[in-house]
Amino acid sequence: MTFFDLFAGVGGFRRGLELAGHKCVGFCEWDKFATASYTSMHCITEEQRAYLAKLDLKQRQKEILKEEYRNGEFYSNDVRLIGRGNVPRADIWTFGAPCQDFSVAGHRKGLEGDRSSLVREVFRAISELEEADRPTWLIYENVKGMLSSNRGYDFAAILLEMEQLGYDIQWEVFNTKNFGIPQNRERVYTVGHFGKRGG
Repeated sequence: MTFFDLFAGVGGFRRGLELAGHKCVGFCEWDKFATASYTSMHCITEEQRAYLAKLDLKQRQKEILKEEYRNGEFYSNDVRLIGRGNVPRADIWTFGAPCQDFSVAGHRKGLEGDRSSLVREVFRAISELEEADRPTWLIYENVKGMLSSNRGYDFAAILLEMEQLGYDIQWEVFNTKNFGIPQNRERVYTVGHFGKRGG
């Protein structure tokens, strides 16, 4: 299957999905340093890597942000700019929207905050697509604090918005310590399947 990687960071979703045999058709990331790292790890050819290695660090950081290093892969630096007509068609959309407003370590503004509310931009972009062009699968990851944000109403609102777009939803909390990683890191994974395409 193909996938579109939103709030891509340095490509955690991409790495996992590519190891499972899926193909990335594009990504969206705001932070230029994350974009540079993502491009370096996932998009450039070996020839491009050899050329970049000859440049000093400042030149390399600027050079890798050029479109040519994405080798035809779709890119947007702002989720608010994607929508009908400028998004590659994909079977899966992955997104780990900013967590600061959900996190118990943050100010707990929830969906009213400037960052965590960006998840709604994903739903807006999907709503602008014809049903035939909507992804079959949505995979959304965020901090466990999302479940208790605004007494649980924020997560309920997210589930409702996904359902209104036609997605059947399942979610679960996973902890990295249960997968052989020596850290206690709980995350909520929410998976949506576009219901009109079968069970």
